[in-house]
Amino acid sequence: MIREMVLEDLDQVLMLEKQCFAQPWTFDNLRYELEGNPFSHGWVLIEEEEIVGYTFFWETFETGQIAKIGIDPKKRRKHFADQLMKAMDRRAMDAGCEVITLEVRASNMAARKLYEKNGYIQMNISKKYYPDGEDAIIMTKPVGGLD
Repeated sequence: MIREMVLEDLDQVLMLEKQCFAQPWTFDNLRYELEGNPFSHGWVLIEEEEIVGYTFFWETFETGQIAKIGIDPKKRRKHFADQLMKAMDRRAMDAGCEVITLEVRASNMAARKLYEKNGYIQMNISKKYYPDGEDAIIMTKPVGGLD
């Protein structure tokens, strides 16, 4: 089940964030996405009453952006990321977005393959995008471009 994220979810989301990312967002970053960023929407994916995945999605005019997607490392390869991505595609369509974009670490081949499988193509490279100096691959797809 996928539902909108609420403040009470943030402790669990923060635990997943720390498991998923070398440079995780802080509790305050996550809270800002829910309460302070007017363009941001958060969702959680629940399995057996446990949060196993989450995403933050930004909507700005005709563009949607997957700002963050994380899946419990012990629950990967069960198509949870695909489910979240399809839900964000539907959200973008409902919001009138025309394209969805995202950034992914150049070295994250598993994520890049996931995004390609979901219809994303590489559009650009942001040199030294991440704090550790790694490049980001900018990917995009038309909304509704793959189901």
